Amino acid sequence: MTYRSAIIGTGRVGSLLERDPRRPKPHSHAGWHRRHPSIELVAGADIDPERLSAFGEDWGIPADRLFADYREMLAVVRPDIVSIAAWAPARLEMVLAALDAGARGLWIEKAIATSIDEAERLREVIARTGATAIVDHPRRADGAYRAVKRVIDEGTLGELQTVNCLMSGHLMHTGTHAWDVLLYWCGPWRSATGWLDDPAVDGVQVKDTGGHAHVVFGGDVHAYVTGRDKRYYIFQFDLVFSEGRIQIGNDVRRVMRPADSPRYTGFRELVEVTDLPLDDPYPHPMVYDLVHAMESRVEPVMSVRNAIDAFGLGLALFQSGLDNHKVVTPDLLDRTLRVESV
Repeated sequence: MTYRSAIIGTGRVGSLLERDPRRPKPHSHAGWHRRHPSIELVAGADIDPERLSAFGEDWGIPADRLFADYREMLAVVRPDIVSIAAWAPARLEMVLAALDAGARGLWIEKAIATSIDEAERLREVIARTGATAIVDHPRRADGAYRAVKRVIDEGTLGELQTVNCLMSGHLMHTGTHAWDVLLYWCGPWRSATGWLDDPAVDGVQVKDTGGHAHVVFGGDVHAYVTGRDKRYYIFQFDLVFSEGRIQIGNDVRRVMRPADSPRYTGFRELVEVTDLPLDDPYPHPMVYDLVHAMESRVEPVMSVRNAIDAFGLGLALFQSGLDNHKVVTPDLLDRTLRVESV
């Protein structure tokens, strides 16, 4: 079966990352659509005419299938699969419009929404229409991150004690990836405390900003996150176990185990090892996860449910930061608080 697809938002993550010679391919919504053997990419919409023109040029999309208005595109093309890669405040209305146009599969960018109430409405309408959706949290399908999950679950390096996360950018735009990974590895969170760099508030709407976080998970695993603006890009996790350590991120992948210290008699220190490869391949990465879920009717790995959980943890940190670093627990989460990420 062939699925006709369209993309709302043909900018960086929607398409332009494919032009970066240093990025592995595919690395955009359009690139993954074109890679999948059952998807035919037929249209795109963007309010920026230059981005839209570049999209048409890169993917051979004719001018009559390039739209400045996504609603017009949906009405004319009526695609089976829609990627929603525009900014978060418009996610819900774009999802509703795509479903009204008959879309059966959605690939939604993160963060999934701007409030918990909004995200829950999105989940309800997707379920009611019988459509399938994924949210762009790709590390759940990444072999290295899946291998770390296995190491934790099997106790290969003993008990997981702490996770330190270092990232550039904002606590929701970039941070939603961290919250999703931490939940994937550590399970449900018990408490969250946040410190915001620039807690600007306009009514109930909060600016997406950088800051620090402390999250406690079940099993007494503590995560410490630094997500402030930097003059360089970084996204790394440092997992400390009772019998080892793992460093994993966009630019590092190391496993360390205890060995006799070369510096102190009778002590053991950590040394890097190669006998624990971090590679548990998953057969359905990115848009493949969506198509697999559409055809098998199983919940995708990058599910809406997981995305709402990740967004909720991020929201708790903003709520804490705005309330003088008060500890927030899941039952105290403000479902109406809005954080608008790009």
